[in-house]
Amino acid sequence: MQQSFKRLFPEMPDESRVWTYLCNRSLNDQEANLIENQIKTFTGSWKAHQKPLCANGQLLFNQYIVLVVDESIERISGCSIDSSVHFVKMIENHLEVDFFNRLNVLVLKNETPKLVSYHDIGSYKGDFVFNPRIESLNELRENWLVGIKDAPYF
Repeated sequence: MQQSFKRLFPEMPDESRVWTYLCNRSLNDQEANLIENQIKTFTGSWKAHQKPLCANGQLLFNQYIVLVVDESIERISGCSIDSSVHFVKMIENHLEVDFFNRLNVLVLKNETPKLVSYHDIGSYKGDFVFNPRIESLNELRENWLVGIKDAPYF
């Protein structure tokens, strides 16, 4: 069962770099709308060495921030990656949530996203997990959701 993410960011090429940040809880609609607006503002002004980046982003499942950069136009720099981390940390502080606990994974169980500790993933064999190790838009589109039995790190 692979949900289709092929239509995500249709204006961006497959080689675009991707960063995902999983929230430690599902966000309510008001928080999600706030974050969506902040993502649009941030990606519209994101720069590398004072040059605008071709960037986009979305909040998915009211829990996953996804940021995408097309490096064929302008390569991202360490400072610009740092600014994206600062952006997500700003959201964390404002909403009192955590996007950086890498022991959390999002499992799709019966078509419903469920936040699970990495240590408990063995209880979900046969379900699906959102691969936290993706790095490109092609990986996001083709292999973001993987069967837990197939995930190489579980």
